[in-house]
Amino acid sequence: MPKSRSILGIDLRVTSVKIVEIEKDKGRPIIKNWGLADLAYSLLNKHPDKEDAQADTIRKLVQEKKMKAKEAAVALGGSEVFVKIFNLSEVARGEMHEAVKWKLAEELPYPIEEAVFDYYPLSTTVGGAEQKADYLVASVNKNTYENYDRLIKRAGLKLAAMVILPDVLHEVFEVEILKNKGKIISLIYMGKNTTNISILKDNKIVFERELNIGGENITLAMSGVLVSPDGRIEISPDDAEKIKLEHGVPIDVATYPRVADIPITQLQAMVRPALERMQDEIMRSFEYYKGQTGEAAVDKILLTGGGSITKNLVKFLSDGLGIPVETPKILEGIEGSVDIEDRELLEEIIPRLSAAVGAGIAGGEKINLMPDEIKHRWELAAQELLKPQYVILTYTIFLFLFYMIFFVHALILDGVLSNINRKLKEYKPKIEALGLIEKTAKAHERKRLALQLHEEERTKIPLVFREISHLVPRSVILRNINMTPSEIHVWGTAFEVGDTAENVLSKFVLSLSSSKYFGEVKLLQASKNVEFVQDAFDFEIVAKIKI
Repeated sequence: MPKSRSILGIDLRVTSVKIVEIEKDKGRPIIKNWGLADLAYSLLNKHPDKEDAQADTIRKLVQEKKMKAKEAAVALGGSEVFVKIFNLSEVARGEMHEAVKWKLAEELPYPIEEAVFDYYPLSTTVGGAEQKADYLVASVNKNTYENYDRLIKRAGLKLAAMVILPDVLHEVFEVEILKNKGKIISLIYMGKNTTNISILKDNKIVFERELNIGGENITLAMSGVLVSPDGRIEISPDDAEKIKLEHGVPIDVATYPRVADIPITQLQAMVRPALERMQDEIMRSFEYYKGQTGEAAVDKILLTGGGSITKNLVKFLSDGLGIPVETPKILEGIEGSVDIEDRELLEEIIPRLSAAVGAGIAGGEKINLMPDEIKHRWELAAQELLKPQYVILTYTIFLFLFYMIFFVHALILDGVLSNINRKLKEYKPKIEALGLIEKTAKAHERKRLALQLHEEERTKIPLVFREISHLVPRSVILRNINMTPSEIHVWGTAFEVGDTAENVLSKFVLSLSSSKYFGEVKLLQASKNVEFVQDAFDFEIVAKIKI
């Protein structure tokens, strides 16, 4: 699902219409709105009158409650859906669908061709060389899907998902399940006619069973004829339902409130078999689970659904089963809008809405019992387009378009190139004239620079010779001077006159170095001259001209 999207969770089982608008904001479910309506029980087996009434009721609730979502996820349970855990050998991913299909065909009461099914893996086990995995598999008849699809469309909505009670309950109680990490938890949804039992271990469903017993069995057991000192008292199913909702089931006669002239002892005797049957069926399911898996006993039961609202029932089941039974506050694990309508009433009756809440949260992310051509229309369309004939055709069209793009581009470039060549031909004489002018200008510039350099050198020579004449000691004779624009080279002889020849030469080098006209003065060589009577040294000096 997208990061933020509203969807309607809908529960239409029996004759109730329960709607909860759920928004998922970055994975966090938020209850935005809700609605609940009960249809006449006489419509239960009247088709299509029941579906028409449900569609009209959904439309009215959506309008009255100003619900904005247009997509619906419907919760399925009871006899309309087949749910079972299969242990299957691991096969290639592409073959698992067929393996599930043919395993399912052995179990369904209708032909596999009429089935819409979905599945997902629960856990993997290894036995010998064969690796197996448990899969939660669910299926409905295509007619069931089509009926729901028509009903939702008549209500002005779009069917987005059809989900099952085990997934729904897991979503609703995930926070509570995580609190009991390491324990074996049973999720029980007690509806009007049926009770769904799921067992979870390590946050995974390991057992699922549907019982054909529910809250109505308790109601019917409390109805009938009783005998009191004042005469016969007949309790109708409607009266029994009212007593059940207001006062609960009579477990302890001493604490049960007095209801008119009804003898509570007889009422308790009437309802006891139904309660014990319910308790026995639940315990039988737990024992079957233990026998099949060898696991330990169930540690805790989380009870929800309309039946869980019945007063004293939780205590009766907890005492009889010897297992803690709780009815967690659903809203504690689900964020509700601060301005949600009738919040106090919602907190009171939300167990009746738990399937609708879970349907909205699940949204078909696990089991979604819609046909593949509807659920995966885009993937199937992509698979259709990836068939060889379509791929070849698409590739051919792509190559043709690719060639045409380059062909048109080449034509455009050819036109541009022709235009450029025409312009070049037009401007060629002017460019040649400009080139000739440029050559002439460069020649004149070279001559000007040569004259300027010559002038600089010409003015430099007198200054250099004047400076040398001032610096040469009387006891030094210069025999040769070679000068370039940047350097002067001097050869000569230094004599011993009033000082040694070495000192005379050294002082001459120092005077050159201190002159503003020379830099980097180097004495390249100095050798004794034996041709003279007095001491003498021949020398060679080079220096940079700084002018």
